[in-house]
Amino acid sequence: MGVIAKTVQWAGRLLHTEALPSVEAAPAPRPYSEARAIAAKMQPSNSWQVIDFSINLGVSPCNHTCMFCPQSVQKPAKARWLDLGLLRKVLQEMPEEGVQIGLSSYSETIAAPNLLNAVRLMKEVRPKLRIAMASNGTFFREQLFSDLMDAGLDHYSYSFDAATREDYAKLMQKDDFDLVWTNLEKLVELRNQKKSKMQITTHIMAFEGREADFEKFKAYWHTKVDFVQWRTVGNWGGDNWGLDKRMATAGFIPIHRTPEKRYPCFSIMYHFKLQWDGYYYPCVAAVPDYEKDLENHCVPNLGHASEIAWSDAWQRLDAMRKAHAEGRWGEYECCRSCNIWSLYDNIWKEQAGADGQRLFTIEKKD
Repeated sequence: MGVIAKTVQWAGRLLHTEALPSVEAAPAPRPYSEARAIAAKMQPSNSWQVIDFSINLGVSPCNHTCMFCPQSVQKPAKARWLDLGLLRKVLQEMPEEGVQIGLSSYSETIAAPNLLNAVRLMKEVRPKLRIAMASNGTFFREQLFSDLMDAGLDHYSYSFDAATREDYAKLMQKDDFDLVWTNLEKLVELRNQKKSKMQITTHIMAFEGREADFEKFKAYWHTKVDFVQWRTVGNWGGDNWGLDKRMATAGFIPIHRTPEKRYPCFSIMYHFKLQWDGYYYPCVAAVPDYEKDLENHCVPNLGHASEIAWSDAWQRLDAMRKAHAEGRWGEYECCRSCNIWSLYDNIWKEQAGADGQRLFTIEKKD
């Protein structure tokens, strides 16, 4: 389904499910922001901590060609999947608790042949870590879903994306609206029958003129699923593929406006990712392909999981974090036109350095 970029991705983020807001308590539509809540868990004056870690199970040509996804421009020529032996090594190096795993593939996650075994492995090696999985909802495989619940999948993030049949057909470039609607009904029913604790959330992408459609969608689903999100739309780490222009031409203009005055990207302060090929990357701007050199955003990798420890990869991200805290994000090509930074609240306190340099620290709130 090509959505891991949408899960901070690029188009938004997987909800940090330890603190899901009440649908009734939160006025909607509004983007869901979590930067301040996450920052409160850390002591950034000492060190940044991993709160979310993304794992990409593989790449393959997706069954959808969504306009917001790079697969609408170029699909992977071959399918490639994460080696589970390498995944075991990564998991053994991770903390035993305190980190949420965001699980997806650069395709439809449910079709990934290593999905179930990967979830089982995660819960075997790190049973206390939460697992949130993203899916486009086009497949309903009852036995697989039942097995995933039994394996301990904590959160199923269901990417509905468009609230009406017309918008769905345009945005996904395929008329699967009724199929995805029915599949979500079946998923909720199965979860309830099994009395599973797995959370189910869904979201609609926040485009201009779709507020009323979202409200109707939410009115139907909010009593059935755990949360219905009006998801802020970002640009996948830059518009190298021309996705923004294509969506605007089709009438999909994000409500979110990128501020003129930039501030550091909060994503790299608490999150990084493992691609299917075993390389660690700083953020969702690194869109995978079946070969590493085909990555289009020039995101520098942090090293290969077979050669370095998980904690070492996180420490290697310090250089990019320091650059952002000193206003030097332009030194990284992948950061120059990216607007994912603006999807997070500006929780930064800025001051001028001795040479006029912009310096940023987290603004503390009482």
